[in-house]
Amino acid sequence: MQITVEDAGGCKRIIKAEVPADVVTSKLNDGYRDINKQVQFPGFRKGKAPRNVLEKRFGKEVSDDVRQTLADEAVKEAVDEHALKLLGTVEVVEVSDIKANNPVQLTLEAEVYPEFELPEYKGLELERPVAKVEEQEIHAQLRGAQMNKGDLKSQEGASKKGQFIRASLKVTVDDEEIFSQDRGLLEVGFGWVAGLKPAKAEEQLVGLKKDEHKEIKLKLPKDFEREDLRGKDAVIDLTVDDVLEYEGPSIDDLAKENGFEDEAAWREEIRGELLKKKEADLDRATEEKALGKVADNTEMQLPEKFSERKAAELVQQQAYRMYQQGMPEESIREFLDKNRGQGVDEVKSMLKRAFVTDAIARKERLVVTEEEIQREVQRLAQMVGRTADEVYAQFQQNGTISGMREELKTSKVLKLLRQKAKYVDPGAGTGKKAEKKAEDKAE
Repeated sequence: MQITVEDAGGCKRIIKAEVPADVVTSKLNDGYRDINKQVQFPGFRKGKAPRNVLEKRFGKEVSDDVRQTLADEAVKEAVDEHALKLLGTVEVVEVSDIKANNPVQLTLEAEVYPEFELPEYKGLELERPVAKVEEQEIHAQLRGAQMNKGDLKSQEGASKKGQFIRASLKVTVDDEEIFSQDRGLLEVGFGWVAGLKPAKAEEQLVGLKKDEHKEIKLKLPKDFEREDLRGKDAVIDLTVDDVLEYEGPSIDDLAKENGFEDEAAWREEIRGELLKKKEADLDRATEEKALGKVADNTEMQLPEKFSERKAAELVQQQAYRMYQQGMPEESIREFLDKNRGQGVDEVKSMLKRAFVTDAIARKERLVVTEEEIQREVQRLAQMVGRTADEVYAQFQQNGTISGMREELKTSKVLKLLRQKAKYVDPGAGTGKKAEKKAEDKAE
């Protein structure tokens, strides 16, 4: 078989194959021979039907099978001879007639992994805020522990400091709703509402009665989680569902019950746990920013058809989740109609990051060892309360091991990007770079 591969631009490749007549004839003979062994025609012993009878009855099926076999072999030879890294399925564009003693020409269209040059990915300048724990976060955890041990009882009249209200609330900026909650529990006089601290915060919820409505205006803080909303005017809109009084053990009593000397010691324990989680969250956010920066700086042509197929698969997966959740078929059909052909840009962005990650892993020779796989299996087994052997066998059965390997490799790449980055102090205001690299910081 003679194979040529043409670069059709971007990730597209045209594979052309010329199959000699003797190969075509041999494939056809094999096909008819197999059928003759399996079927029996009236008037003929099994396996003794004449060729012309077989051709009349099964000609199309045999030709289609030979066509697919030749296409598969052409793809394999093209991959072997030209080191193609295929993406998705190969499409048969054109095939000449499949006839005995005639050569066959095949034209196939494939998409391959994009070829690109990695930009500099070490020493990236990244902002990484300092992790800090607010007192209200600690207080919320303590109050949550109280709620698990005590009771909240409805009260008549207006709310007082130290009491609670249940309220349906939403937070809006201009016309955008950025947060909403039904029957959220708010402490009167504490000073925080929906994680925000308005002016005169301790007084905002005092004096409210059941079914009363209130609007609280404030400016979002400069460190608000969404950068595009920082410092903007916001409105907390709430309607009181109930006024409540807490009855139960004090925080100090619960501290001693949980093995702490007093409330202060318990607070410090909670502070440490929250800080550890925030540091981990900041690490992940820093890694994602680093990878996004590398991807943005990478010139790459992405596979069009593969991206479209992947986008369609994601839409179908979401529709299946809707079906599992018991949503009406009409809603699912509307979702499919609305989103058919959507999401290609998002898929391309995901693919670009994946290609960049893979390229960095190859360049840095980052591999995942069997020992690392076993450690991860052991960790997951402890989480779900099963043996490591059971979890490993399940992962092997459903093909999850390869996904685990890719995830661990990706984690290594992200960690490398974070460790090799240079921090820029987001609060300095001067743009001065922090000379200390991320790798110098304590893990």
